[in-house]
Amino acid sequence: MDGGLESSATAIGQAWAGELVQTLRADDREVVGPWPGTMSEARMRILASLRMKLDTKHLDQLARIANLAARRGWEEVSETDPER
Repeated sequence: MDGGLESSATAIGQAWAGELVQTLRADDREVVGPWPGTMSEARMRILASLRMKLDTKHLDQLARIANLAARRGWEEVSETDPER
């Protein structure tokens, strides 16, 4: 896989987590619990951001990279859910 696309997928995931955290904080909501994102959302974000034709295999690989990057970003700032 293209290293540039992998870097882009990582950046997409980091931005995704940042956007969600920012939205929650702007609404005075806590950043709590596990990463709420899904692979479907990750695929959508990859397609919307890269705007290129990708076969299913490459799309799934990039979505996994984005989702993992988002999860790492989320976990850096999220707190454990006290109800779990």
